[in-house]
Amino acid sequence: MKALILRSDADAAVATARVLIEKGFQVLCVESHKVAYALVRLDTINLLVMDETINGHLTHSLALSGERRNPYLSAILLTDRIGSQTDDLYDLIPCLHALVGLRTPASLLGQLAVTSVSNKDAIAARVAQNEMQDAAETAPVDLNWDGFDVTEQAPVAFDDDTPNIPSFADIAATAPALDDVDAHLDDLDGVDDLAVDVAPLFGPFKPLAQPPAQIAKVSIIGEGRPTPTTSLQ
Repeated sequence: MKALILRSDADAAVATARVLIEKGFQVLCVESHKVAYALVRLDTINLLVMDETINGHLTHSLALSGERRNPYLSAILLTDRIGSQTDDLYDLIPCLHALVGLRTPASLLGQLAVTSVSNKDAIAARVAQNEMQDAAETAPVDLNWDGFDVTEQAPVAFDDDTPNIPSFADIAATAPALDDVDAHLDDLDGVDDLAVDVAPLFGPFKPLAQPPAQIAKVSIIGEGRPTPTTSLQ
């Protein structure tokens, strides 16, 4: 078993390391947050013993990074929080095994360390639960339209200031009246004859074969002045 100790108090870190070595752990003891990050990413760490803050930086992400590398990682967090202030920590850090004060004796930390890695059933249950949550978050969403009528028109609510807009019901009600208008147009006599009588007044449409001679062809190429290409008559 390999343990990583990250404490801001050097004396407390040394005392904790001695106890863990006596318990059979291989111990890595560091003071730098960045060095600890590198170790949990490169090596398989079984136990983290760390202060919640190092030089003003929270160490929560360190535990999360270590758990991604080794899902069976256990963490012991030393903090100055008390009471209800600690309620959210177990939700934020799934691998958190114990939450103790900053002045906890090294002997007690050694006992907690042994318990954290020996309780294999609890660790396996935690890993299985995390895997289920990850699978649920990454599962594709099944869009099922059964039971929904996509052709049904939803009612539209208008305010008092909104002008009246005809609805489908209004159009359906006026449709028979439009049929009556067509019937009256059919009864009109002489409409076709009127079109025949008016047509000769305009004459047939004949396109011009060539433009009149009075219209000159003008080229746009020149020194800013039109250049006639045909003589004006």
